[in-house]
This record gives sequence, C-alpha cells and structure tokens, in this order.
Amino acid sequence: MIRTNTIMTIKSDYKINSKASFVIILFYRLQHILFSRNLLFVNALVGGVKNIVSFLLGIHVQISYRASIGNRIRLPHRGFGVVISHYATIGNDCTIFHGVTIGVNESRPKEKRKIVIGNNVYLSAGCKCISCQIGEHSKIGPNAVVYKDIPPRSLVYSLNEIRVENKN
Repeated sequence: MIRTNTIMTIKSDYKINSKASFVIILFYRLQHILFSRNLLFVNALVGGVKNIVSFLLGIHVQISYRASIGNRIRLPHRGFGVVISHYATIGNDCTIFHGVTIGVNESRPKEKRKIVIGNNVYLSAGCKCISCQIGEHSKIGPNAVVYKDIPPRSLVYSLNEIRVENKN
C-alpha cells in the first residue's frame, strides 16, 4: 500500500513539473519504492516499461532508482541530459537543469563515494557535482564543476578565462 506522504509527494511533483519531467520523476519514485521493498523482478519490469516510454517521448535522462531524492524536485527542460548516480542523496525543493551530472569519483574508496545535495539547491545547466557535499540554499552556476564540499548559502560559478596574446 502506498502511503499518503508518497501520494502528496507525487501530487507536488505533478504541480511543479512539465508532463515529461513528471513522467521521469514518477518512474523514479515507483522504482525507488519497489527497490526499497526488495521487489527486484517487478522493479526490472517497470524499468523496461520506463525505457520504452522514454524512447517514445524522447526523454534522455538517467536517474538511478537507488538514489535518494527528496520532495518537490524540479526538472525544467524535460530533464534533458540529467545523470544522477545511485550514490546521490538530494534534499527537498531542488531544481536541476538540463545537462547536470550528479556523480562520484570511482577511484575513491567506497566509503567516500557519496554525494549529498542539501535542500533548496539550484543546479544550473551543465554543472557537474562529483563526490562532494553541497550545503542548503546554494546555487551552482552553469558549467561549473564542483568536486569540493560547498558550505550552505553559497554561490559557485566558473569563469572561462580567454587570453589573447600578441606574438609580434
């Protein structure tokens, strides 16, 4: 039986996302529930249906059902190109734009292969968050690569430095 909290979470996901983004999150939530209840065969069947639906709708997202994702997650632009590792823990009210990678450094020992993203975090297009902790209410700018822990209420961005040297 699905709990009332889960139904409320699904309703809030529907309200703040497009239909395609909602489908992505709905499949994640369903597979996560099945995984947590150790219903692996049913989970594999649902995964197959998810792959077919994703193909038909042109959805290109990889969110592991083993990841822990909070309530009211928002995926603008159909979550295009978003990759979320199974080591990820994501808080509530996060916005994840297209092209974002939330992953781990595979060369680290297993106990250090984790990524934790706090509540109310904004991840701009193309940013990469690898094996780190991002504090609550932080904003990560476009194409920023984060591999160190970020304190709460931080703004992280990268500036591409263009140097023109005259060799006269």
